[in-house]
Amino acid sequence: MVKDELVSNDLASKKVFLRPNRPNRPNRLNRKGRNRHCGLIMILRLLYLLCSALRNFMTFVLSIFNSPRKVSKIKFDNGIAVSITTKIIGEGGFSLVFYAQDTKRSSKKYALKRILCPDKEVINACKSEAKVHHVLGNNNVNTLPLLGLKFDSSGPQTKCYMLFPLITGGSLRDEVSKRKLLINDINESDRCPLTEIQLLWLFKGILRGVMIMHDAGFAHRDIKLENVLLDKEVGMERDEEMGARIGFGNPVLMDFGSASPIVTKLSNRRTVLNLSDEAARNSTVSYRAPELFEGGCRHGPDEPDIDGKVDVWSCGCVLYGMMYGTSPFEMEFLHNGMIRIVECTYLRVLGGKIPFPPKESEVGQRYSEDILELASWILNVDRKNRPDLYKVLKRVEDMLDSNSIGIGGGALELI
Repeated sequence: MVKDELVSNDLASKKVFLRPNRPNRPNRLNRKGRNRHCGLIMILRLLYLLCSALRNFMTFVLSIFNSPRKVSKIKFDNGIAVSITTKIIGEGGFSLVFYAQDTKRSSKKYALKRILCPDKEVINACKSEAKVHHVLGNNNVNTLPLLGLKFDSSGPQTKCYMLFPLITGGSLRDEVSKRKLLINDINESDRCPLTEIQLLWLFKGILRGVMIMHDAGFAHRDIKLENVLLDKEVGMERDEEMGARIGFGNPVLMDFGSASPIVTKLSNRRTVLNLSDEAARNSTVSYRAPELFEGGCRHGPDEPDIDGKVDVWSCGCVLYGMMYGTSPFEMEFLHNGMIRIVECTYLRVLGGKIPFPPKESEVGQRYSEDILELASWILNVDRKNRPDLYKVLKRVEDMLDSNSIGIGGGALELI
């Protein structure tokens, strides 16, 4: 008893207060834990993207130093043998594209794509791209055929070779750049914008190429001006069907390295994060659909699947690029119709504001309301209300068949 009193007095003298038992407070602790966890995930994702970018850069540097110094020959399993030189006709993050010719028929020309494969991930990516080509087949005039595939592991690093036909008409980006659409210090009459019939004819061919992919179960996910080639040999035949000389080749969709299954179900948060991460690695930001950005979609039973409408959005950006020179999220129009190039950010894309030139300006008179409405109709941020590919193709075909299509700007005669 005396001892207990002494202890109590001692505690009182030291002003020690015993708190009553309280239930644990997990909410605040859990919130802090979740915040730390989310922060850690963001750091890991940034490190992953940084490492991927560094790997791409090193692969590109190695591909330059490993370029063949003299003519060499490659024989594919299907019997096609080609000779290649150091003449480079294209390049990408992992690859270089060389000029090649058939060893038996020197008049037969090819484009040979060589990809350095530092790891199994790149090897599997090459196999996946080749699989898309295999499923699509080689008989479609609006998709680029794969004529041969070969992996070479004889050196210190595995190389993948893909053989394609040589398309001499250049890319749609080259065609648009010739027309001086982004140059401000010239008159509208000095530019050579596509006429409305040229615009719709090209766009129809692009849509048909995308439709071939969708019917086979794939979404392209990186459709842009640079990934459309113009095949003059096929194009001139189709010009006669139109009853008018269009002046350039048939549009051919290329680069299936970013292709994915057409439908992605948003079952959980991890699926959403993987979707945006994959898009950040494989698709061009200024042509990327809003739902492929982080924060552009959510998971849940009421959320619609990610489907072919991502390509519809990209096609809308390509249509706009053919009209005015670049993606709608890389430019603005001033009050006098002059163009200002701006940085494309995810906020611009998610905002969905499509810039059109003032109607009273010369540029504003370039295309009819039908064409402007077509672009706006396609570029709908809300994917639930965005038209699907078949509706877009039907509308374009109806516009071509209609007598209401205007001639628009001046034509650039290409021989």
